[in-house]
Order: sequence, then C-alpha cells, then structure tokens
Amino acid sequence: MKLQEMMNQISALGAQIKAASQALAKDSLDNTIPLSEIEKKQADIADMQTRMTALQASYDAVKGEKEGGLKTMENKEMTRSEIRKSNEYVRAFAYALKHGITKRNGLGNENVKILYDALTEGGGDPVGTDGGFLVPEDIDNQIRELKRELNPLAPLFTEESVTAQSGWRVIDTAPTSAMPSIDEMGTIANNSDQPAFAKVTYSLTKYGLRIPISNELLNDEVANLMGYLARWFAKKLVLTENSLLITALKTLDASALTTGSVTPDSAIKAILNKTLDPAISLRSVILTNQTGFDALDQLTDEMGRGLLQPDPTNATLFKTYGRRVVMVSDAQLPNTSNKPEFFIGDLKEFATLFRRNAMEIASTDIGGNAWATDSTEVRGLVRMCVSKFDASAAVRRQLTLS
Repeated sequence: MKLQEMMNQISALGAQIKAASQALAKDSLDNTIPLSEIEKKQADIADMQTRMTALQASYDAVKGEKEGGLKTMENKEMTRSEIRKSNEYVRAFAYALKHGITKRNGLGNENVKILYDALTEGGGDPVGTDGGFLVPEDIDNQIRELKRELNPLAPLFTEESVTAQSGWRVIDTAPTSAMPSIDEMGTIANNSDQPAFAKVTYSLTKYGLRIPISNELLNDEVANLMGYLARWFAKKLVLTENSLLITALKTLDASALTTGSVTPDSAIKAILNKTLDPAISLRSVILTNQTGFDALDQLTDEMGRGLLQPDPTNATLFKTYGRRVVMVSDAQLPNTSNKPEFFIGDLKEFATLFRRNAMEIASTDIGGNAWATDSTEVRGLVRMCVSKFDASAAVRRQLTLS
C-alpha cells in the first residue's frame, strides 16, 4: 500500500471517529436511547480508534523504512517510557518477533538495540537473564482502551507499582476515644487507647500465557501484529486482575442482604448509613454481577422511580443513594448457591493491586509447538498480587431471589 493511500485512510477514519463521537454525545443526553445501543456505539468507536492507531503505526513504519530502515535511538537520556513510545521501538519490536530474537540471543544486533535501551534507561547490558522485551507503549494504550469493554475492576482499587518481588506496608489503628481531662498540676494519663501498627505484606506471583501466531500473520504489516497482540493480552490481563480482586473480596464473611421484611433497597441504605464508617460510606461503590444488577433495576422507591438512576455526567453509569453501582458479568462473578453477590464499600481502602513493571514479551519459532505448526509462539509474563489493607472498608452480602 502506498504512503498516500494509507494517509487517506487515516484521514477518513479520523473523520468517522469525530462524527461517531458527536452522535454518541447526543445519544447520551437522550434518555430514550437504550443503554445497549449506546454501549454498541462506544464499542464501534473504540474499534475505529484501534484500527486508526494500527494504521498510523504501519504508516510510520513504512515511512521510516523508506527514509533509511531501522534506526536506533541516539539520545540515550530518554526515559524508558519515552523510548517505548517511539516509532523506532515499535519497528524494532516487530522485527524481533518476526526473526525470533529474544533478550538472550539479540545482543549485538543493531536492529534491536533500542529494545535493550528500554530495559536499562541509560543503555548498557540488560539486567538478568529471564523475561523478555517490554511491550511498546502503543500496545499499552490499546490495552487500556480494550479494558473498558471487559469491566476492569482494578480502577476501583488502589493500584501500586513496585520494584521488589516482595515487601510490606505499615497501617495503623484509628483512635477510639477522646483525651481525658487533667487537673492543674495533675498527672497526664496514659490510657489503653494507644497507637498500634501492623504490617501488610505483598509477594508478587508470576502470571503468563503463550500465544501461537501464524508466520503468515507475522509477514503482514506491523499494524496487524500490534492489534492482534493488544486484543489477546488485554483480555487475559483484565481477566487475571479481576480474578485476583474478586478472590480478595470473597475472603469477607458473607451474610444475607435481606432478612424478614427488609427489602434490598432498605438493606443497602442501612449498610451505607450505619454499617460502614461515614468516611468509608462517602466513597463507597456497590459491586455486583448481572443477576444482582437486574434485581436492583426492578426496584422502585415510594414515588415509583427506579432505584438505579443514570449518572448525570455519564448516561452509561448508574448510581443508587449517590453511590456508583458497578456491574460485572455473571461469568466473572458467579452467583453463590443461586444468590447474587454484593460488595459494598470503599474498595480503594479495602485492598491494593501491586504490579511490577509492564508486561514482558518474548518469542520463539523453534520451541514449544512452533516448529511443527510453522508459527511463532509469543509469551507474555506479568507479576502482580493483591493485599488487603482494611477489611472493615467493605462488606459482602448475598441476595436470595424471590
């Protein structure tokens, strides 16, 4: 494809995205538009943005090759993130995948030197013998874009990047009583309400998968390869994060959301008003699955209004009692004994998702099943874990459906 043809396609896609975004903004203000239709249009826009990003990467790669082929970065003072955003890095990354170059066998190859520069920001030999090259920033951007379609839970929790395999953080206990009065010249009291500290530890676990890619695909343009990897790693990464976070939530003691004549809406109101600390309640969210969301959606108040109300700032989000209601699929958060789960609280205070660096990539065309299937196997690795900080910042409830 000629450069001018690619530029024309990029311009056309840009115009389509602008028009679709304007139409979506109008639909979001129109309460008669079904939520499913709005979500479909959002997905269409995200798909167009992904295709335009991929086409732009391909254009940059072809243009760069016409201007002198693969080049390495001359400025070694660039940060790791800046290096990974560059077009040279994208082309070198694709080159490494196509030719089966890994961190172990690529030393001295000028075509992939920039990949090593990203591992050690100031240049030099890479540290360690395991792992692989860092994923280009444009794939990271596409991962974040695709995550929104998979109901990622990580933004609801505290997220922290760490540089060590394990470690700990310190938490304290809040004071529970006021200071006692003291008579003039009296002895200052030393009561039992003293500061107490505890350690919250973390220990990262490695997660990964292998993706077989046909060598025919690898011979296509760079944009196709980047889009393919982004979709796969995005889905797997989000599902893994969600699984870890839901597992942490399920360590909470479960109890019935309703008892006797108590209705789900009054039970949720009581949790927000009385069960949770006021500071926790103000920042709380209500996390449930599709079954639980549907049960809430059937409820109305004394005025006949639905318990779930659209967020005035975003018609695709819903609130109840001023708190955001977050829904994930029944597949990710299955019902327990046919009872939908509800987690209510400030999840950022409840737990932290620890990550070490970005996802790492390595490839081979001779290991595993690659040789027999004429393919290249791409391996993605990431290290992360979840640690609980304040177990009283959230509660777990189960709703018995009538």
